[in-house]
Amino acid sequence: MDPSAPQTVAKGVLLTSAVCGLTAGMYGVLKSRPPGPLFLFSALNSGIASATFFSIREYLVGPVLVLSLPTKQYELRRQRLEGAVEGTSTDASQLTWGDIRSRKVLDSSISGALAGGVLNTWKRGRSGTAPGLVTGAVMGGLLQWVFNEFDILRITHISRAAHPRPVPSIPAAPSQPIETRPPAVPVPATTPEPPKSLTDRIFAMFGHKLSDEEYLDRIKAQRDNHLRRIEQLERELDKKREP
Repeated sequence: MDPSAPQTVAKGVLLTSAVCGLTAGMYGVLKSRPPGPLFLFSALNSGIASATFFSIREYLVGPVLVLSLPTKQYELRRQRLEGAVEGTSTDASQLTWGDIRSRKVLDSSISGALAGGVLNTWKRGRSGTAPGLVTGAVMGGLLQWVFNEFDILRITHISRAAHPRPVPSIPAAPSQPIETRPPAVPVPATTPEPPKSLTDRIFAMFGHKLSDEEYLDRIKAQRDNHLRRIEQLERELDKKREP
């Protein structure tokens, strides 16, 4: 089992509950209805559904697929788990655009089918089992694919920011008389605080605040992972551009 499974489940439940609750509350405001009950009802229902889905995916479906399927995606995940158990780091630069785009899509489809079947059967009886299986599978796979596409856009943005295109040189302007001005008083530069992620803000809302050391370690780990992905993807783009 992935050591980060409890954290993944907690983040998924909190994010899903917050998004669904806020959406329902905004809908209540637009329809001139009390937003409080709508927020609580939607957050509770989405929290139960997301807890069922993420628990099935991280504790049941994911480990089974990682141990049984021989495809590249699950082979890389097996290597990552073995490295986590042995305390060694694995090379994440083997990922491609296709790997990122298909990451956990099968896991989410199967988990969505199981969660949808269980919840719909509990709500409607046996007649709701088949519709719950189909709807859960489609929604789970589709939402995971959309999430992966956003991840690709984020990596592309980071790559462009880390490797900006060279700016063409501008011809020097003709010499002009130099105007003497009094020396400017230096203003001490302030280091801006790095922006916090949505997950950290949600944890802060519930009373859990990360220390500076924990937040710095998390940012460094995310930076290293993105840089390794960027290097691999740039090498693939260079190979495709070669005649």
